[in-house]
Amino acid sequence: MTVFSSFVQRFWPRRMTGSLRDYARAAVGAGIGILCTGLIAQCVVPMDWHSMVFLIAPMGASAVILFCLPSSPLAQPWALLAGNTVAALAGVFFYQLLPQQWVWAAALAMFSAIGFMFVLRCLHPPSGAVALTAVFGGDAIHQLGYGFVWWPVLANSVCLVICAWLFHTLTGYRYPAGHQAATPIPPNPMQYQFGFTPEDLQTALGQYHEVLDIHPAQLQRLLQQTELIAYKRKLEAIECQHIMRPAPHTLEYGDALETAWPLLFTQPEPAIPVVNKAQLVIGLLSVSDFMRHANADSYREVTPALKRLIRWSPTTHSNKPEVVGQIMQTPVMTIPAHMHLVHTIPLMTSHHLQLLPVVDAHNKLVGILTQTDIIRALYAE
Repeated sequence: MTVFSSFVQRFWPRRMTGSLRDYARAAVGAGIGILCTGLIAQCVVPMDWHSMVFLIAPMGASAVILFCLPSSPLAQPWALLAGNTVAALAGVFFYQLLPQQWVWAAALAMFSAIGFMFVLRCLHPPSGAVALTAVFGGDAIHQLGYGFVWWPVLANSVCLVICAWLFHTLTGYRYPAGHQAATPIPPNPMQYQFGFTPEDLQTALGQYHEVLDIHPAQLQRLLQQTELIAYKRKLEAIECQHIMRPAPHTLEYGDALETAWPLLFTQPEPAIPVVNKAQLVIGLLSVSDFMRHANADSYREVTPALKRLIRWSPTTHSNKPEVVGQIMQTPVMTIPAHMHLVHTIPLMTSHHLQLLPVVDAHNKLVGILTQTDIIRALYAE
């Protein structure tokens, strides 16, 4: 029984995307579209019910695609109008060429219709049924000749497209689906994207060797949205304490600048936390703090100005900063160790921070978190 269940589960269809509201909306729209095309078919062959059924059948398949999959490339107006027209022309041509060889006429009509649909970029699966209808539709259809192409096939197609456009517009959906703008819209600061371009995606699709029922632009947005969801899931599962690192160095308010300056170059971190005796964070010290207080008038004066700032004054009074507490950044923003990583990114981006001190429940320093730590956590397996 277990083996049989496993076998069945391999082929059991997955749940379709969308909600019950979407399903109901698609069904109502398809019903309205078929009602209109059916009335057209009844006007064309009012006395032949069997021919009318054949006329409606291909439109029914088109209605499923237009109202259930409006974003599909197969559901766009050009695909429907050109695909059905090309298929009808092929069906009528080969039936008239081989009136006694219906099987050969049907095969050649299908072959030609699909070939021209690929060439004209108007692939529409129900068009295959249109080609067969032109061959097997019966006397009422055969008597129409090439008139069958324009009326009722093209008329049915135009009517169905108009119904789809009106219905989707009135129910708040976009149809037809537009192409992606040539100039990409800049992403939001919080948006993460794969490192691929539309050209890369087109190349990958070309190597897939299969026609996909989705526009490349929609596939790209789907992949990016999937990545955003994955990032959010990972970020909400990671706390700062899981990825923080111990601070390699700390400074106190009264430490001399001569002592602090070399420490900045012996560590990879962009800043050093400044703490008091209770290990509470009271500031941050970085190279930019030295540069700001050096007050160099030009780039040639940077080195001499830094030397004057850093050099310890032997006198009891000085007109320049002498200790770390006089040039450090304060107040400083800290984050609790249990904070989720998803909340640290807005802090860093909005305040242009490269390092955040991490504190425990008593606000004592327990580690540091840098942009590198966050990036490493995002891309970790």
